[in-house]
Amino acid sequence: MDTYNVKDTVMVYGHKATIQAIEHLSDENNKNEINKIYAVKYLNKNGYTDGTYRGKKIFTPKDGLIVICSHKSIKPYNPEESACILIQKIYRGYHARKEFHTNVCCKVWRKFEDLHENIVLNNHEEIYVPLMKKINEDLQNGIIQFNSKYFSSNSRQFSSGSTISYQVSWDSNIPILKDKINRKFAMELFNFLLTTKNYVLPISMVYKILNATKKMLSENIKSSVLNLDLDKKSKETKLVVLGDVHGQLNDVLWLFNRFGLPSSTNIYIFNGDIADRGQNAAEIFLLLFAFKLSNYDSVIINRGNHECSYMNEVYGFHNEVLSKYDESVFDIFQEIFELLSLSVNIQNQIFVVHGGLSRYQDLSVKDIDNLDRKKHEILHPEKYEDTIIFDLLWSDPQKDKGIGGNARGNNCIAFGPDVTESFLKKNKFDIIIRSHQVPKTLKGIESHHEGKCITLFSASNYCNKIKNLGAAIIFNQDLTFEVHEYMSPSLDVIRETFEENQKLREKVLNSSNLLELEKNEQRNAKSIPPDAALNDILNFLSTLICNEKNNLWNNLYEKDKGNTGEVHINIWREELEKLTKAKNVPWIYLCKKFKMIENNHVNYNNILSRFKINYDPSKKCLKSEWKNECFEHLYEALLKADLSLRETLMIFDKNLDGKVSFSEFEQVLKDLNINLSAEQVRILMRMINSNSLCNKNRVQENDKIDVAEFIGKMRVCYRLAINKEYINNEKVQKLIETIGKHILADSSEIANFHYRFYEEQDESENADRRKRSSVIKSVALFQKFKNFDKFGDGYLDYADFVKAIKSFDMKKINKEAGFEVNDEILLELAKSIDITKSSKINFLEFLQAFYVVNKSKYSYVDEIWCHICTVIYENKVALKRCIKYLEDNFHGKITSVQLRHILLELNKLLQEQKHSKSKPLTEEQIDLLSYIVETDDSINYDEFFNSFKPVYYI
Repeated sequence: MDTYNVKDTVMVYGHKATIQAIEHLSDENNKNEINKIYAVKYLNKNGYTDGTYRGKKIFTPKDGLIVICSHKSIKPYNPEESACILIQKIYRGYHARKEFHTNVCCKVWRKFEDLHENIVLNNHEEIYVPLMKKINEDLQNGIIQFNSKYFSSNSRQFSSGSTISYQVSWDSNIPILKDKINRKFAMELFNFLLTTKNYVLPISMVYKILNATKKMLSENIKSSVLNLDLDKKSKETKLVVLGDVHGQLNDVLWLFNRFGLPSSTNIYIFNGDIADRGQNAAEIFLLLFAFKLSNYDSVIINRGNHECSYMNEVYGFHNEVLSKYDESVFDIFQEIFELLSLSVNIQNQIFVVHGGLSRYQDLSVKDIDNLDRKKHEILHPEKYEDTIIFDLLWSDPQKDKGIGGNARGNNCIAFGPDVTESFLKKNKFDIIIRSHQVPKTLKGIESHHEGKCITLFSASNYCNKIKNLGAAIIFNQDLTFEVHEYMSPSLDVIRETFEENQKLREKVLNSSNLLELEKNEQRNAKSIPPDAALNDILNFLSTLICNEKNNLWNNLYEKDKGNTGEVHINIWREELEKLTKAKNVPWIYLCKKFKMIENNHVNYNNILSRFKINYDPSKKCLKSEWKNECFEHLYEALLKADLSLRETLMIFDKNLDGKVSFSEFEQVLKDLNINLSAEQVRILMRMINSNSLCNKNRVQENDKIDVAEFIGKMRVCYRLAINKEYINNEKVQKLIETIGKHILADSSEIANFHYRFYEEQDESENADRRKRSSVIKSVALFQKFKNFDKFGDGYLDYADFVKAIKSFDMKKINKEAGFEVNDEILLELAKSIDITKSSKINFLEFLQAFYVVNKSKYSYVDEIWCHICTVIYENKVALKRCIKYLEDNFHGKITSVQLRHILLELNKLLQEQKHSKSKPLTEEQIDLLSYIVETDDSINYDEFFNSFKPVYYI
């Protein structure tokens, strides 16, 4: 053993260091054993302690921090070995951090997926169901009427919801479907899908397969439980059980290649959730239906919770079908979903069901078998039978005994080990196989309840984000089994691998080659950054925050005792936990990734303003500038009233004390009948208040702000900044910009003194400096207007205006403008500013002309606009379904009149749901929403609703 002395140069954890002190301390576990403890100082970095070890000071360093370590951690210094250790440390640290980040993203993504389903279920119950009920009543009472001139034979055609381009031209390789669907056709279809990219099957073929499948299922499946007895099959028979595949065609093609195509001796059970998420659920269904039609017993499909029209409209299958076919194809799929079995009984030993067990614990398999399974959608069951079906599709296992709650929704349940034990014992089963969720281990299979309940998930690298393995359980005829986990290659890799052999179904591949491809895919998956999962997390968080932004701000404001606009990260974390109702989420880590934290604090004003629901229409969508139309009313009303300075101030400041309270502000908006809802007034008040927090040296008086500052903030980017006839006058435009700078420069010193901003230090945040600059500009213009107003009547006549401008350094103005500025051009400037054409300029006209537009992406208009977009985005599925329902009833496209009626009913419903005194949107805003999307006397509503998207600005 090497011996070391004080001042020796050694190597500790790869770093060069010097021994500062050596202490002999007794071992904690064995007092008789003495250990050497070394105090070591790194030569090129700081340590982590001040010399204290186990509460005892063993060394006091003169400068910096040191390291306390044992003899085992010390080695003789060797430059080459040191370099190797440090490189290895950096490399391992990088991969450890990367793996940790991936695991965090996957864990949070899974939690948020459950929370999103919770929101979907609640929206169905609280919004869609009552809204449809009201629309039906209005239809029966003749309140909603249809004008026949809008009839359209193409009313079922929606705009594409997919970004993928599909070919629709003839392909010589496409299988030819004759009168009967046989195995030859099914194998040709498999081969076609295996070798052809982004090709849509002919709709005539799709109709034949779907209609034949519907007829076959209707004639053959008479009960909810299918019984499968392998004893009656040949000894060579294999049974392949799969969990969710969610539209991931690559998994299905890969598994068919690994384990063989469906046949009488190679039976497949798909345990629900083929639909949604992925881009190719339609092809998977059609392929499975083709094999089932060619051999009925070769494929069994259980219904999952995503074989449901409402879920399909939220999670993608609806958009997928419409991008390839039409609404009628989607409707046939829904009719087939109603006919699917709910569970499979394998030889009275294994029970296969998509979700899990029911809250009614005395159920027998016979009770389940007798259920009327033919339900269009059951998301909020009221009847006993419907509740059982809902539980079979939606429930999850839990560790605790009994029946518990479930993060997926208020109606969803979780069942404990005692419930599993009771069900198995009552029905003499050995095990339950269910699917429905990605295993927490990110494997393809997970065991619950002492191995008596198994979760099986078959969509590998789920949504191309989770990097999980998929799994299949292969049963032999005697029910001995093997579990195969895998990571399927992408469709492109699969097609490249097998495209040279068009007779792939006849080729026997070396299994080692298949396994090698899977291993390569696993390695590739690890190298893909989890940005997609992180984006989904942000989008979900944006939706929640935008919906509760006012309440969230109020909660944070109350806890911001110093009115600094900042709170400690722990307060922010607690609010996010309350908002999402998600436990064990590493919020602080995520917030650092989202760049929300600085010095362990969160500037909640700045952060909340980054979360938006944007309206981002395609180029086809007309009138995308309608946002500003919602907010011109207030400023336009005041501007055109042509009030004097005193009258303008008195509108907001009744007692002329120079301050505006929020109660006065709210009353003004009511008196002027401004087109803002109560919630939007709260938003405006919140924004004004939050921006006032930027001045930390000015104490607010009972939530009041300076009237000049207030009016400056109330200004929006009003289009009529100058009279229309001067808009294209380059000299006037240039002069406004040039003179505006001189006015602001001349008055900013007064404004700075007025607000005591000279006490602020230069290291202030950029955002705060921008806000203070905005305040200074409004106050500077206010002061200058008063100085120009020689008569004190609150107006400037043209002559006074020209005279006032000429008091500036005209040589400088001429030089900056690039032309000579004379009385004639100044008179033209005065006329251009006088929007009311009263031969005099009021304060708001003056402010409008010379107030430099704030280029920031965060403004009052944006926040109120975000509120409107949030209302539409959160309820877009319910709105789309109601519109489609009207469209089907009228056999044609609906107009803005019908859309307006639906929006008005939604507005009332939201008011009732939130127990509010007022509605979230105003009627004028609803009018704009309705008429803005009307083209050619009809509503392009699908594209309109798809234009609302959550965003977060970093």
